[in-house]
Parts: sequence; structure tokens; C-alpha cells
Amino acid sequence: MAATTSKDIKKAPLPPTTSDFAHLEYGLQLALGSSTARIVSAYVVSNPHLSVQFEKRCKDILVQPSWIEPSQLVGANTEDEVIRRGFQFAAPSQGIKLSVGVLKAGNQNNLHAPSVHGSESPQVKKILLCRVGIGRAHVADELSAEREVVPDGYDSFYVLNRRAGAPADIHEKSEYRHDYVIKSTSQILPMYLVHYEYDACKELKSREKAKCDNCESEVATIYCSSDAANLCNKCDLQLHTSKFANRHVRAPIGKGTDVFGHCRHHPDKKIEFFCSQCHIPVCVYCKMVGNHANGESAKHQLVSVTEAYQTVLQEARTLDPVLQSRRTEIINQIGAVNQRAKAVSQMGSQIETQIEDMYKRAMAELHTVINDKLNVLLGDELELKRQLGEIEHLEEYVKYQQQGDATQFLFSWARHQSYRSDLHDFKFFRNSIDVELDVKVSGGINIVLDDNIHGGNSNNGISGISNGGSNGLNASGSNGGSLQIGSGNGKGGRDKKATIGTVVGAAQILGASVNAGMVGMGLPRKVQERRVQRRTSDFFAESLAMTPAMSWTNDSDDQSLFESDH
Repeated sequence: MAATTSKDIKKAPLPPTTSDFAHLEYGLQLALGSSTARIVSAYVVSNPHLSVQFEKRCKDILVQPSWIEPSQLVGANTEDEVIRRGFQFAAPSQGIKLSVGVLKAGNQNNLHAPSVHGSESPQVKKILLCRVGIGRAHVADELSAEREVVPDGYDSFYVLNRRAGAPADIHEKSEYRHDYVIKSTSQILPMYLVHYEYDACKELKSREKAKCDNCESEVATIYCSSDAANLCNKCDLQLHTSKFANRHVRAPIGKGTDVFGHCRHHPDKKIEFFCSQCHIPVCVYCKMVGNHANGESAKHQLVSVTEAYQTVLQEARTLDPVLQSRRTEIINQIGAVNQRAKAVSQMGSQIETQIEDMYKRAMAELHTVINDKLNVLLGDELELKRQLGEIEHLEEYVKYQQQGDATQFLFSWARHQSYRSDLHDFKFFRNSIDVELDVKVSGGINIVLDDNIHGGNSNNGISGISNGGSNGLNASGSNGGSLQIGSGNGKGGRDKKATIGTVVGAAQILGASVNAGMVGMGLPRKVQERRVQRRTSDFFAESLAMTPAMSWTNDSDDQSLFESDH
């Protein structure tokens, strides 16, 4: 496919009267948490080439909208370049951090900064709305997500935010905001370029309770539609004591026409009607000369704004049955996931305990073998030292006699010669070491997944994983291996080939914690398509800190054991 040129890029204005515009504006208000934010202008960013790439890459995976601020468009990713050719990353490990949900206050783009005091209109800001292919996200901290490549079977990184000095708490309830790091440019599709107005002071003022228009000090509780005034209880009694003033139509604040405010298109006119087809409130001017005066809109039936408000209010109080059903399913699934997480942790703890127990038994057996060898060597050393001491003792005694009576020395010399001649015979002298460096570890530890638990159903938990070979120690059940410490047949050593323990199957470890009602999330889809064995090799060899000669002696008996295990 030919590359898209700048001539193919279009920024088509989105008409404010369309449902897409209304949907876009409400989405922005939802992200800002503001009902007073208004879109000034919106443009549809059209790039067929990027759309084809996005649809191909993100087919059948989770896609979410994300608002991208101008401060995030750095380097080569300028506004025009992003629209023209999409996002570009210099290396596979690079990417961009995007958010789904609310726009964070106080960011670099100063989204929630109020307009300058005394200005006639709020500051116009710019933001880009993109579709983002999240898919299945691999959980990581921000530093790892920025440096590493997305693992096989995943589509993005979920950034697990941690407060300073506090551990991560994924169960803590907070605002709806989730951060992801996207590494593939084909997973980001620019959709709309939006110019909008937002004034934090205006938003705050819209939530404040009105003051009395008469005394300007007390909170207003009554709205007089005849005077178009908000009044407190005291002022209402004072101003409506006369016979004629008492005829004014008054209603409690929030329950009368005061709640509807002024028309968006005619700010000096009160809202009086509601169009149930366009789903917008209108004033008299809108009906006479505005957007509902001509064309198809002129035929729309208008209802009283009060009647429409009461109807909509009643509907809003009624829970959506579909969403409630989905909410219940999600809560149940979260419970199942948490239950499975606890079961996995329990399984890991039990297997870890078993491995530690096997390690202790293996170490005990090793100590027995080594102590036997050391005992033989110690016996040889003591015997050699005895023979050396015998010679030195004899010679020292000769020196002692020389210092005494000469006649006695001459008398004893023949006897001394006889003793010396007895020591000339090295009949019991060992001039070789028959304790060999033949101890080694055979096999290893294999942590594998048991297909028998899942029956090969990749849609119901983890499956399609190899049970491993016969060598090593398997945490998988019937095909579990063992740890073997072998010793050769060298003289002075012990003939020992000890088989120590076997890890029981995963179903036995979990016990009642795993049942048919628990829904497994499964492995990432790419990993499910192939057989994987995770191996912790040479665990005991590293723990024992043996010398290379001790670890790999190739004596005949132990070589057969080593070959059978590998």
C-alpha cells in the first residue's frame, strides 16, 4: 500500500448539531468531571492507511478511547505528523504512556487552570482523542513498562501506580483512571482534534448554592418566577406580603423553572421547552428564529421543560437492568479472580515448602556422604601424624640421652639402632589418596503445569503446558521426577545413590481451594498456542557451592546415572 501523503490528510469539521458531536462533548465532560466544559470546535482526523493498520492489529482485542494532551506530543510526534502518519517510536522498547478515564488535574497542559480573572471567556484548550488497542495488558511498574518490550501473548503494559513510600494496592478504590504503555504504533488511531473551553471557577460556581438576590447574604431557598429572583425565606415573606405580590408563582429552589437556566444559544432567554428527538433544551427564540424554526427540526414536537425534567429524573433514578446484570457479573468474576489468586499463592507456598523440605533432606544426605569421606581422610591424616610423631619422638629421645651419662648412651645405642631399623619398614604407609571427588547432583527442579487438571481446554484456565521430561524434580504429579545425589565406588568412599522425595500433583496441593466454579483467566493467547516448560536449573548445585571437579566427576557408575537423567 502506498504511503499516505499530506494531501490525503483531512481535518473535516464536525457539525455541532450531529449526534457524534454531542457524544464527543459528553465524553470530554465525563473525562474532565465537568458539566460546564464546552467544545468550541472539533475536527475529524481522516487517515485511511492508519485505520486499516489499526483495524488489522486490534481486531478482536480490547479498544478504549484515550485523550492525549499536546504535552505528550514530543519530538517527531507533532500534531500534524501524528495525524499524517501516526505515532512513531525510534525503537521497539520505546512507546507512549496513555490514560483511560479521567483527565488528571494539574498536569503540564494545565487542564484545570481557571481563566484569568476578569477575562471575558475561558481559555481555549486543545486535545486529541485516539482509539487505543489495549488488548491484554501485562502489569508492570512505570520504569519497567518504559524500558522493556511487551512480552509474548500481551498487547500492552498496565502501569501499576505506587504512592511514594507505600506498596501497591490494586484493591484500593480510587478515581476511574488507568495508565497503559503502548509500544506498537499500529495500536493508536487518532480520531478527533478538539478545541474546548473549560473554566474551573465557572464549574465551581455552578455547584454553589445561590444567594438571596435581595439581601445578598443568606442562602436562597425560594425562586420567584414572576420576579425571576432567588430569595431566602425571610425576604420572601417580606416581599410577598401584599395582596398582589402574593400571587407570584414561587417554588423551592431546585424544584421549579430555576433549575433550567438560560439557553445556550440565546443566553438572555430562559429555557422553556425540550425537544425529545434532538434531546436538547430550547427557548422561545430557538423555536421562532433559531435551530428549531426551519427545516426538519421545525416539525419536532416540543414538551414543557419541567415535564421533560421530571420524566428524565424518574428514568435516571431507575437502575439500568443490563448494566446492573453486567456489574453483578463483573463483581462475581472479581471474586473468582481473587479466590484463584489466593489459591495460586497457597499452591506456590506449599510447593515452596516441599522444595525446601527436599532441599533440607538432600543437604542432610549430602552432609552424610561428605562426612563419611572426611572421616576416612581424617583417619588417614591421624595415622600419618602418628607415624611422623613416632619418628620425631625416637630422635628426640636420642638427643636426650646424649645430654646424660656417656656410658648409658653407649649401652643404649644398639637398642636405638634396633628401633630405627623397625621404622625403616614403611609397611603401613599410604602414599595415595583413595577418597575421590565423585559427589555430584543429578537432575534439577522443573516447575511445570499439569494438563490433567484442565483437560486441554484453553478457555478454562491454564493449559497446553508441557509436563516436562523424566529428569529433575517436577511439580506436576504423576510424572514427577526426583533429586539424586550420587557417589562413586572409590576406596574410602560410600556407595550411595539416594532418591529424595517427589512433589505431589497440583490438584492435591490446592485441595478444596480449587473447584469447578472457579473461572480461570488463562495464559496469554500466544503462550496458550505452544508448549512451555519453565526450568530452574542447577538449584542445588548453586546452593551447595561445589567445585567444578566435585560436580562433574565422570566415574563409571555415576556416569550412567547422569546419562539416564538427561
